[in-house]
Amino acid sequence: MKFLVTHKFTSYLTEYYSENKKFGLDIGCKNRPYHDLFQCKYVGIDIPSEKIHNKNIFPDIFSTGESLPFNDNTFDFITCYSVIPYVKNIDNLFDEMYRVIQPNGVIVIIIMNLRGLALQPKTHFENRFNSKQLHLELKKHNLISIKHNNPKTFFLSTYYDKTSVYAYAIVKPKNKF
Repeated sequence: MKFLVTHKFTSYLTEYYSENKKFGLDIGCKNRPYHDLFQCKYVGIDIPSEKIHNKNIFPDIFSTGESLPFNDNTFDFITCYSVIPYVKNIDNLFDEMYRVIQPNGVIVIIIMNLRGLALQPKTHFENRFNSKQLHLELKKHNLISIKHNNPKTFFLSTYYDKTSVYAYAIVKPKNKF
């Protein structure tokens, strides 16, 4: 049951924050499970993987988030779902997100929190963050939380962080003109 509720929240975040946006980026899109929820045009990127099962639905571009092949300020919406724990150079990823997001853009990040990562003890994770640690890392890269601007987002992200295996960050760029 929690999975379905969490999935609905992920769907809400994708729909709500992509509404009235022009162009988005889905980092780690795999088979595009949230394609129908985007309210804007978007590009999906991912690394080549055997886990991309449906050969008819695949990323637009094969690339890592650590070196995005886009111009500065290209996107006004970015998603990054269940990617952060696997990224080797997390500083590059956050710097690249900042570089390609427009000044008025929004980035939605969902990760497995420390409880979620603990359920996979044999898996190697490059990064292990709880919600507070994730937000501190993002702040170092001039990405600041805007969860408090939407009561539903604030309440549900706080609730799920404390009761489930996920943590959420909804951020915008700081000091970008």
